Amino acid sequence: MRQFLYITPYFPPQTQVGALRPLKLVRQLPALGWQPVVLCDLWPSDGMDAELERFVPEQAVVLREYSHRAGPTWRRLHRPSAAAQMPKPQRVPKGRPLHERLIPQWLNNPELMPLGEHSPDMPWAYKAALQALDDHPAICAIVVNSDPFAAAIVGAWLHQRTGLPLVQDFRDIWAPCKLRRPRRPAPWRWLEDKLERYCLENAAHVVINTQTSLQDYWQFYPDLPADRFSLLRNFFDADLVRHGQHAGYDRFTLLHLGNFSRFRVADPLVRALARSLELGVPRDGVQVATTGAIGQAARDLAEQLGVVDLLRGESEVAYHQTGALCAEADLLVYIAEPNADQRIASKFYDYLGSGRPILSISDNPESAAMLAGMDAAAQFAFADIDGMARFIAAQVRSGRQHAYARPLAGLTALEAGRRYAQILDAVAAGRPVPPVGA
Repeated sequence: MRQFLYITPYFPPQTQVGALRPLKLVRQLPALGWQPVVLCDLWPSDGMDAELERFVPEQAVVLREYSHRAGPTWRRLHRPSAAAQMPKPQRVPKGRPLHERLIPQWLNNPELMPLGEHSPDMPWAYKAALQALDDHPAICAIVVNSDPFAAAIVGAWLHQRTGLPLVQDFRDIWAPCKLRRPRRPAPWRWLEDKLERYCLENAAHVVINTQTSLQDYWQFYPDLPADRFSLLRNFFDADLVRHGQHAGYDRFTLLHLGNFSRFRVADPLVRALARSLELGVPRDGVQVATTGAIGQAARDLAEQLGVVDLLRGESEVAYHQTGALCAEADLLVYIAEPNADQRIASKFYDYLGSGRPILSISDNPESAAMLAGMDAAAQFAFADIDGMARFIAAQVRSGRQHAYARPLAGLTALEAGRRYAQILDAVAAGRPVPPVGA
């Protein structure tokens, strides 16, 4: 079996969303002729779920050496006494934490550190990757899962040192990012533009995960060959999420999986819930459940609108158990970040795979196009509270526990794995990567 070096700082037991795409791919590729040699990180502060590691196939070689913290942290996690002390997935705190309130807003900006907090680990990761290449001489390609974008530079260094073909998989958008780019000081933008160009010029292929981002990359780098980039969206792994059980709900339940943040807020959902009551939805027949803290501002708004008693906080749910939770809900709520047409979160595809009705709150035309024509699925702009409320009311009237067959062509883990194997086959042989669907 051919091998490839998979550099992905995020990987199980980490529970960050960035660990999910590589896990899903690693689960598919051995059966398609490619053995991953995974170089990954682990920090003591990371949210961890040791049980998630059992879904990594035994054919994968996992090297926890991306930083000096990784090996010791992993070994501490697996000590017999470690389970009770294991860090939990990070929640969004209610309100702004104290350190954010004390630091001026202009200093409280993660974009002030070029490449982010993983940049100091680049020399260590580079040396660890060289050792991995020495130990596994059958490796014939390098893949980097970004962000963190510091890993992309490590991959470019390795390509220049070894000549091995490099695939940059941009799970998130880098220099052309419409959300983060305006927050970077001008010298930082210039620097990161240069660094990204360096990474792209040294790549045999670049994978982008939304069509909008792909078009933005074509426009941002018009001098680079268009076929150097291709689309591979996030995708749904039915076998990964179907574990666990849930006790169920006693009423029609709108479920939001995951946390809210400074960009993704619950206010539109709270307003739509209150408006749905005005449209005749019975108070004792509906509720909103969230698996992350809803935030103090949204809770205050719910109090003001008289619906705070209809908000239900779920316990943390391991990713591999989310399928059971979605199966018990009646309407799944997807809330995007405002003005974020370059991103579609991974949970959107999990929702599609669940078959449950979907309420999408987003301004993203790409996700709207994906939902168009689907039964019991609709997207509304953030300001369209009345439209959301009418959709909620219609779903409540239609009854509970409906499931729909969704068109998932191109959005399953198996299809994503086949595309990845196709990319690896091409770059390892020095051939152009065939177009998507070829």
